[in-house]
Amino acid sequence: MSKKLVYAVSLCAVIVAGGWLFWALLPDEPVITATQSTASTELQTEINTVRLTPENRVSVGIVVETAKVHSLVPTRTLPGRLDYDQDLHVAIKSACDGIVTEVMAHPGTMVSRGQVVATIVSPEVGQARSLVQSRLADQSLAESARDRDHAICLGVQRLVEMIREGKTPDQIEEELADESLGVYRRTLISAYTRERLAKEVAKSSREAASRGALAGRIQSERENEQQAAEASLASLADSSLFEVHQKCKQSEAAFAAAKREVKISLQRLNALLGPAAPHATETTFDTGQSDTISNVDLVSPIDGTVEERLLTATERVIAGDSIFTIADTDRLWAVADVRERDWSAITVSTGQRVKVTLPAMEEAAFDAEIIIVGRRVDPATGAAPLVAALQSSDTRLRPGLFLRMKVPTGPPTDVIAVPEQAVVVHENESFVFVAEGEDTFRRVNVSTGRSEDGYTEIECGIDEGDPVVVAGVFKLKSELLLAGEGE
Repeated sequence: MSKKLVYAVSLCAVIVAGGWLFWALLPDEPVITATQSTASTELQTEINTVRLTPENRVSVGIVVETAKVHSLVPTRTLPGRLDYDQDLHVAIKSACDGIVTEVMAHPGTMVSRGQVVATIVSPEVGQARSLVQSRLADQSLAESARDRDHAICLGVQRLVEMIREGKTPDQIEEELADESLGVYRRTLISAYTRERLAKEVAKSSREAASRGALAGRIQSERENEQQAAEASLASLADSSLFEVHQKCKQSEAAFAAAKREVKISLQRLNALLGPAAPHATETTFDTGQSDTISNVDLVSPIDGTVEERLLTATERVIAGDSIFTIADTDRLWAVADVRERDWSAITVSTGQRVKVTLPAMEEAAFDAEIIIVGRRVDPATGAAPLVAALQSSDTRLRPGLFLRMKVPTGPPTDVIAVPEQAVVVHENESFVFVAEGEDTFRRVNVSTGRSEDGYTEIECGIDEGDPVVVAGVFKLKSELLLAGEGE
């Protein structure tokens, strides 16, 4: 028993000695010293700074600009879509019934204003052209009658004046040989001749009657005949003047009526030809048409592109049917939706410039001009339209594309701002690189505000005049991150 006890005590002594030896060999715990803390601070300072050789600076393309005060306008971004300019988007419709005989344009075809794009045969148009021809013929006849009556009126006036002046019939015939007098040449000159004869007879017998060589009764008869002839001539002259003046007025009225009928027939023809067709007038109307009298040429009213074709040759068309849709896509409408929450914030008026971006075109930006500030709210969307005209020949612009429109919400304010590409974001921190000398660039954390027109507002972090890197920024960021990983 005593032997076992000695063995156990010896074993415990060995275990205790071994544990003490193991504990003695463990290393001491590290102690953070002020030197290590200082070294850590120096390490942090080095990580915030990037140094480049002159060669690297040139290859990276470093560009430095000073931070300046810019006038930025607060904006709000509204969603919307591109649409056709309603003034440059037209449907070519037939104004008459007929049959399409020829189609000269297809979707995608560029057309110019006045270009013929299709031909229709319409009996209704043929009848209208025939009526115009008849009305023009009637007008020509009425014009000829008016001109003749007017000439006769002037001739009779001269004839009556010459009679009243007492010129001889031979003088009258000679002077009025080329004048148009109608039947009045015979009636008035005959009455004038009789009046002159009666006057001569009465005058020649008056002396004989005074001597008693001629009976007084006969002289009285001759005097009465003279008076009757004078009265008859005066009456005939007055009635002739009245008649020719009346005929002038009647023929003038008939000509005016014929002219109105021509205008009415031309208006009906132009209505059947359509508003875009060449306007038919008295001077441009071709009276020699025969084979093409029923043809109607459909023409494009604008310069643009055929967007849609709805009918083909040999198809029947009814008045009002659309055959083509043509649009000028060099000018489009950017239609943004202004919802109720934005009404009070947005301050725009017609003529104001706005920015339009399109996600489908890699955020390409375009200038546009406000032309319509809509007031009516669409019950389906709960938004009022804000329309801006966008002028661009970029073929990627297509009606229906989604867009974003930046609209001013207040007056401009002066702030310190740098180009958008100068601001870098990493792990939710925004910073810029400030140049310190030629080849040293220090990271400076900044607080940013709004971004407008390619510039970002800097609320704090840098001051006006600080040299900020605006090109080669991402290369500096990469160098900075690599340096941090290496440490």
